[in-house]
Amino acid sequence: MKNPSYKIVALTLLAGALSFTACGEKTDSAAESTAAAEEVKIPESPDGAVQFIAHELAKGNGAVLWQAMPASYQNDVNSIAQLAGAKIDAEIYDKVFATVNRAVAVLDKQKAFVFGSSLAGGQSDEAGAEQMRAAWPSIKKIVETLTASPLASAAGLQSFEGAAFFKDTVSNLLGDIDALAKLDPEREQSLLSSLSNVAVRYVEGTENEAILEMSIPGEEVEAETFVKVEGRWVPQDMADEWTTQMAEARTQLEAIDPAQMEQQKPQILNVFAMIDGVITQIEGAETQAQFDQALQGAMMPLMGLMMMGQGMGGGGAPAMPSGNNAEPVMLPPPGMPNMPTAPTRPTAP
Repeated sequence: MKNPSYKIVALTLLAGALSFTACGEKTDSAAESTAAAEEVKIPESPDGAVQFIAHELAKGNGAVLWQAMPASYQNDVNSIAQLAGAKIDAEIYDKVFATVNRAVAVLDKQKAFVFGSSLAGGQSDEAGAEQMRAAWPSIKKIVETLTASPLASAAGLQSFEGAAFFKDTVSNLLGDIDALAKLDPEREQSLLSSLSNVAVRYVEGTENEAILEMSIPGEEVEAETFVKVEGRWVPQDMADEWTTQMAEARTQLEAIDPAQMEQQKPQILNVFAMIDGVITQIEGAETQAQFDQALQGAMMPLMGLMMMGQGMGGGGAPAMPSGNNAEPVMLPPPGMPNMPTAPTRPTAP
């Protein structure tokens, strides 16, 4: 954990990225959730705000991430997500999550074969297999959290409400991810524990801009510039690129052609039928050899699915700025465009 500020920003942007795929009109219960979330007041000072957010995250409070976003950012997230919900093919989208959910359930049932498979290291890499065994409950829980969330169905997207999603699903994900991070042998303390120890110091700035130093005990101090947007303090790189990325996301979503999707839909559903068949074979495997053979059979349909995903969604994702902490961009499921990724953290001065 060398970059405490990066962890704050990364967690914020991770949760924000999840919200890019969901939205909906507010119901009475949604309004109540929003009111409840707003009971926690974020300090007005830049150092106070950033430290408050870090400490709330350490408590597993995902709702603070939604509250920390400027109102216009929340509106952008909702409007883009609503457009995504209108453009995706509901049958394909729902099938993606249903397939993932079933696959994880079957792999959990057959986890003895999973950990013994030569395709996953198996007995030739006992240390790696042991790491998989330790990590599996957390991985399973993360998938279950997502597949039980409003993100897991087109209907859920249409009725999605940001405050409730961050309060419930994102809070759960923070705990799940933290449990997984604890398995890192090089990590001296858990991710959320490190956030509870973050100390933020105001260095200099103006009414609308501030340089902050952030540190945790035993780690290098890191400086980051924050700017005030509609009363909320956000990382400068995020503020600088927000408008451009939102415009690119809208353009990409508008480019989705429902007629083309309908034309390719039978092929996509055939691939999912093949995957379902492979999952059934994996579920019925009674020996390690049968399991490995069935698992190998999943490679071809998965490759076909990824190739189809590359050819859909109105072209590739907008180019994101590169950086030392850039993460690989994952292909979206067929029927879903590439979502915009968050700007990467600039190198600290």
